[in-house]
Amino acid sequence: MYQLKSLPKFDRQYKKFYSKQEIICQELIKVKTNPTIGELKKGSLSNIRVHKFKIHHQLYLLAYEQDSKNRIVYLYAIGTHEKFYEALKRYI
Repeated sequence: MYQLKSLPKFDRQYKKFYSKQEIICQELIKVKTNPTIGELKKGSLSNIRVHKFKIHHQLYLLAYEQDSKNRIVYLYAIGTHEKFYEALKRYI
């Protein structure tokens, strides 16, 4: 099992979803047990995986990076699809 390490941007975004944090925690457990669950991105976001899930018919994306050597998953961002990848590129 991997260890989760959240980055500051993820922490700020996670706090905004206070009513949905329980569902998000369930998705984080899925990522923690199987980090390859997310889709591996290409181009400027290579090495980043994005796990997609729905809450009340709304699509949410969770961006993370897997460090197999140290067994750590770095959580980058969480949010809806709108301008998600643009904001992620600016952050990275």
